[in-house]
Amino acid sequence: MKASLINPRGQAPGSDNGPADCTTPSDFIDLSLLEDSLAKTVWERMLANDDALRLADLLQSAVLRRRAKS
Repeated sequence: MKASLINPRGQAPGSDNGPADCTTPSDFIDLSLLEDSLAKTVWERMLANDDALRLADLLQSAVLRRRAKS
């Protein structure tokens, strides 16, 4: 999937609608993540969210266990 980048104003990078030096790479949005999300059903997005929460809990418990050993 090809990533498209736009800035928050909806302009393509490098467009002549303003000075080029006032934007930074953090001003751009990677649309490939939106496209991936929109290609999924609501249920698939909910399952992915559950997986992300489980991973966060696992990482947090690993950090707490490591601190407890110190």
